[in-house]
Amino acid sequence: MPIQPRLPKPRISTLLASLMLLCWLILLSGCGPSGRDLSDANWLQLQQDMQAERAEVGRQRDLLESDRREWDERERREPVLAAVISSAALLIACGLPLLIVAGLLIQDPPADSAGEACNELLDQVVELTDAGEPHRLEIDPTDPSSAGKLTHQT
Repeated sequence: MPIQPRLPKPRISTLLASLMLLCWLILLSGCGPSGRDLSDANWLQLQQDMQAERAEVGRQRDLLESDRREWDERERREPVLAAVISSAALLIACGLPLLIVAGLLIQDPPADSAGEACNELLDQVVELTDAGEPHRLEIDPTDPSSAGKLTHQT
């Protein structure tokens, strides 16, 4: 036969009373609005706030990425443009003295010798015509010194 511990009766009744009081407190605490309901609403609000912040961070990230692409394009384009401008300026700076010297060295071409001969011939014809004498103008082929002069023959 098993041995049962003997407890004094007042102790058992005190123990039973405390157990009943504990059960009663547990039941009463679960009947009203719990702090859990309040924390669920706060938790939902926090999640919505975090989602809004994530959307804002995503938008700002996209904006930064577009700015980065724009600056990257400028960095590729501007050195090429700067090189073109500096090369053109260097070419002008080097070519300008050459153009000035070429302009100073090039003179008007000498008068055309055929044109001078023609003018001389016309002057002589005018002189002979003014004298009123019909004469012929010929070049003396035997005289080498008068190769360019006309002689008056009657």
